[in-house]
This record gives sequence, structure tokens and C-alpha cells, in this order.
Amino acid sequence: MPGQVIEGAAPLLRRVGIRPRLARWLRISTFLALCMVLLFGPLAFGIVQDWSLAVFEVGCALTLAVWMAWQLAAEEIRLRWNPLFAPMLGFLAVVLTQIVSHRTAYLYDSLSELWLYFAYGILAFVATQIFRADDGLLLAFGQALAVFGSAYALFAILQGFTSANKIYWLIEPPAGSVYGTYVNHNHYAGLIELLLPFTLVLGFSGWVRGSMRILLGFAATLMAASVFLCQSRGGMLAVIAETVFLAIFWMRHFTPKKSAVIFVTFCLITVLILAWVAPQQVGSRITDVHDPARWLIHRDAIRMFAARPFLGSGFGTFATVFPRYRVFYDGFFVNHAHDDYLELLVETGLAGFAAAVWFLVLLYREGLRNLNPAKLSKAALTRVAALASCTGMLAHSFTDFNLHIPANAALFYVLCAVGAASGPAVSRTRRGQIFSHKDF
Repeated sequence: MPGQVIEGAAPLLRRVGIRPRLARWLRISTFLALCMVLLFGPLAFGIVQDWSLAVFEVGCALTLAVWMAWQLAAEEIRLRWNPLFAPMLGFLAVVLTQIVSHRTAYLYDSLSELWLYFAYGILAFVATQIFRADDGLLLAFGQALAVFGSAYALFAILQGFTSANKIYWLIEPPAGSVYGTYVNHNHYAGLIELLLPFTLVLGFSGWVRGSMRILLGFAATLMAASVFLCQSRGGMLAVIAETVFLAIFWMRHFTPKKSAVIFVTFCLITVLILAWVAPQQVGSRITDVHDPARWLIHRDAIRMFAARPFLGSGFGTFATVFPRYRVFYDGFFVNHAHDDYLELLVETGLAGFAAAVWFLVLLYREGLRNLNPAKLSKAALTRVAALASCTGMLAHSFTDFNLHIPANAALFYVLCAVGAASGPAVSRTRRGQIFSHKDF
């Protein structure tokens, strides 16, 4: 009977070893698909054009499909819960309430933004399933981000010194302050601040020695310097915030004096490079804090919030609704509030903002809970880097809209999922799994 043939096929496949090999191949394929989607974003100008958005969303769907195939090949579907899923679902409920109750000012904008939110959720979900089950893949992920960030920063600096406002030395956008592959220098800084902690952790930990450690330290310095060279003040604040975060962590969990020397040396070398390469440009940018247009946008956005305080104007509708409340005109189109927190409050009201606060509370509660000395494996330090990256992005979000740039937002949500998730149980007696204070 056909049913009998199918019923006996799985044991046969297991006996000949086909199914386990297929499951392992699909597991690796899921990891590679996740990395390809995340690294595609920065190379595709931050995913701000229609073609790149389409490729990104299809890539997210294919990543989920490969994960499902992996689960089927493994003959068990194991869904691992991440504490951040609860506030994410709560925020989804707020947006769906806006749509169903016709409380969004422009349905098309809300649906488009919601579709992107689904894509971010898929990546965060897949990352949780992969990395909570396999610390080896988490380490590979951190190393991939460190290598990509180092190479990308070097490319951006070389392009910045040899090409005037051109991306890849060929493409000249009609407007913007180009740096790297981003039209806006602030969004380049947003990407680097997400990648920098992985290079710092990899270089300052006991994973590598000798010349490789020096090379990684130089790469981290180059990445930090590139944020200052691109003259993003929000990026400068973010790099300082995440460096302080890592320094405090290192001094609390490892040798305090040695840790302090390492981070002070890193900061001094970065400052010396900046003083040598472009002291005047960086210095003038730091001292130039006069930005009246930003404060005018914030003032009118608050008026916009006051009109609909509970559910907001609708997810993704800021650019559509803002002109109704704008009382100044400077000839520029205002598409974002230049403050992710304020824009979230305006678009989703107190209900959506409460879900975001819930998300951040859980992120740091769960993330810091996983950082006790008994759990400081290599994978745990990778989660420290992820939490530091999120800290930098959250600091930058007070002055910009990186979380509305899909390439940066996708990486941010994946790193949030990594930072808040606990890994597999680790035996404290397993050799090579836990670092001692002597390794730092």
C-alpha cells in the first residue's frame, strides 16, 4: 500500500544516514540565509529602494521556508520562546487595532510598514531558533559581523577620501551626505555601531592571540574612527555609549585594572588617528550643536501626538500626517521626526509606546540576567556584544531615524533577539567553554 511505503521511508532514510545529513545541511543553510539577508541590506544602500525592499522581503520568506524544511527533515518542530516575542506581539495587536478600527490616517502606509515589521519578526524568530540551539553558529555569526564590519569600514574610509559623494565610486545620489553605501552619513554610523562591539569583543577577549589580536584591535579602532570621520554626532554618542557599556562589563567581570587599560588605550588610539587624519572637520562637527530645524520638527510632532494620544495617527504615517501640524517651512520635505522614540509615540500613541517600553525592559532584564560570571562562555560574550550594539542604537535613536532604515532595523531586531535569549545549558566543568580571569 502507498501508506506503508511512506511510513517506512523515514526509518530507512535514518538508517542510511540521509535524513541526519539533510537536517545538518538545512541547518547550515538557514544560518547562511539569515546572514545573507542581513548583510545584503547595507550593500543595497540600506534597503530604501523598491527593488531592494522586494528582494529583502522575499529573502526573509525564503529564510523562514528553509528553517521549516530543516525542522521537517529533523522530524521534530522545536519552537524556542524568546521573552521579546511577547511585547512584539503586543505591538502587533496595537497596529492591527489601528487598521481594523480605521484609526490610521493612510492605510497603505500602515500596511507597508506592517509588512516590514513582519519581515523583522521573521528574522528575529529564525535567529532565536538557530542560536538558542547551537552556540557554535552564534560564534560564527559574531565573527561574520566582526569581519564584515571591519572590511566595510575600511571600504567606507577609502571611498570617503577618494570619491566625492559617490557610492561604489560610481553612483552619485541627487542629494544627501554619502558615506559608505548610505546616502545619509547618520545611517552609516547606525550600521557601524551595530557591528563595532563584535569586533571589540573578539579582539579584547581571549579567543585570539598575537598578531590576530592586534589586527582586530586596529580594525575596531578603524570602525570607531570612521563614525567620527563621517561626522555623525548621533553616531559619536552611540559609539561612546556602547564603549562605556563594554568597559563597565569588562571591569565588573574580569581584571578591573587590565580592562581599564585596554579600553583607555583603545580610546586614545582612536583619538590620535582622528587628530592625525581630520582634526578640524571632526572638531567643528562636535562643537556645532545648532540645529533649529530639528527642534521645530519635534515641537510640531508633539502637537501631532496631542491630537491622537492613545492610538496615534497610524503606523508608518508620520510623513503623511505631519504637514497638517507643521507651522514652519524651510523648503524641505520632512519624512521622519529625527527621533525614533518621538515618531513611535506619534504614530502608535501611548499604547504602542508602552509596548516598546515593555520590549526594552525585557531586553535589558533578560540580557543582563544572562551575564553572570557562571555563564561567561564564548557564546555569552557574543550576546554581550549584541546587547552593547543595541545600547548604541538606542542611544542614537534619540537624534535620528535608523530604525526606519530597513537594513539597520533588521540587524537591530536580530541582535535584540540574540541579546535577550539564553543559550543552551553549559556545564561549568567543560574545558574550553568558560573563560577564566587570566584570559583577559
